[in-house]
Amino acid sequence: MSFVALQLRQKTCMNQLHDGMMSHVNAYAFSATMVDNDTYFYGQAMNQPDRPSFIKAIVKEVNDLFQNDVWRLCHRSEIGNIKTIKAVWSFKQKRSPDGTVTKHKARLCAHGGMREDGVHFWDTYSPVVQMTTVQILLILSLLLGLKTRSIYFTLAFTQAPLDVPTYLDLPTGFSVDGDPKNYVLELKKNLYGLHQAGLNWFDTLHDHLLDLGFTQSILDPCCYTKGNLILLCYVDDCLLFCSDERKLTQTVDNLKKKFILEDQGDVAAYLGIDVTKSICDGIPQFKLSQPHLMQRVISSLGLSYSRLHDTPAEPGFQLSKDSDGLDRIYHWYFCSVIGMLNYLCGTRPDILYSVNQCSRFCNNPKLSHEKAIKRIICYLKRTPSEGIYLCPDSSKGIQCYVDADFASGWNASDCEEPSSV
Repeated sequence: MSFVALQLRQKTCMNQLHDGMMSHVNAYAFSATMVDNDTYFYGQAMNQPDRPSFIKAIVKEVNDLFQNDVWRLCHRSEIGNIKTIKAVWSFKQKRSPDGTVTKHKARLCAHGGMREDGVHFWDTYSPVVQMTTVQILLILSLLLGLKTRSIYFTLAFTQAPLDVPTYLDLPTGFSVDGDPKNYVLELKKNLYGLHQAGLNWFDTLHDHLLDLGFTQSILDPCCYTKGNLILLCYVDDCLLFCSDERKLTQTVDNLKKKFILEDQGDVAAYLGIDVTKSICDGIPQFKLSQPHLMQRVISSLGLSYSRLHDTPAEPGFQLSKDSDGLDRIYHWYFCSVIGMLNYLCGTRPDILYSVNQCSRFCNNPKLSHEKAIKRIICYLKRTPSEGIYLCPDSSKGIQCYVDADFASGWNASDCEEPSSV
């Protein structure tokens, strides 16, 4: 019986945590809150005005997983007393730069929290390409005239085989013969939410690249070479560089024989970073910018209408632990904002020092640290279109700049205290 034939029940109920691994915990209360207003749980999505679009996204997600042969539908009696895990829906509205909703996305995930370490999974670490490697290859592509190609693996995790027997309850909203409890899904391949899913996918891609004749770099495990062809991978996003366009096309075609992927052509964006190629004084250059992430940070703090600043910090700016300082006024997620700003530093090195100062006090941020973050955001608002330019000039050779700042601990009261570094 095909899973696409299951009936979608018009039921609005929230995804919830269920028994399992938390049965031994004392009386604690757990709650989950979506920080992103465009991200929803099942019940929230079904109560939105664009509910029909979310339902279409559900049907598309299930059909795609079924076509990838991710699971086998079986009766619960076939698995005996084997414990199943819950299926969790996650929904997101994709928006264009002007804020218009362009796509409704549904993602079916497994409740990985119900798996036990050492029983259902072991190693989980999966490497990703270093951002410095990406920048170096973009610079080399300008100097050597290399062609670029960007590819995206559709539902990447579900294209890798699963290494342990796993059974999943039917997703919320689906049933067989009117009863959602009599049948379960035996997973054949990975599903998002499983702890080992990322590693299984990386191993699958790695093995196939070796079969195609690629060699893994010893400096960056996500950089592969084959003659004058270079491939970089970051989970399901890959960049290819080569002087021969035919080799790029041949490599993409070989990957399509094994995986489902999208050929996105010449690189225009990568990992949320806009990559714009232009000519300056006869020299080709790349501009790397992150306007979408910048707007997300501004919205997270509610500073869309705040005043602007010309600099990310005041002259002589230094932060201390400020243990006796005033508590914060606002309740936005300090660590989350620091994480976004740290990633933004890759294309905005002008805020690197200020972000470094603020990130040292995530454990117990005070009002002084909150104000410093707001100052950075107000500066970003004034310079929303700025980014980093990769404009190599081979006539200058290699230049290195060193900033010796005592690991940001020049004003530390105790140089041996870990928090001072």
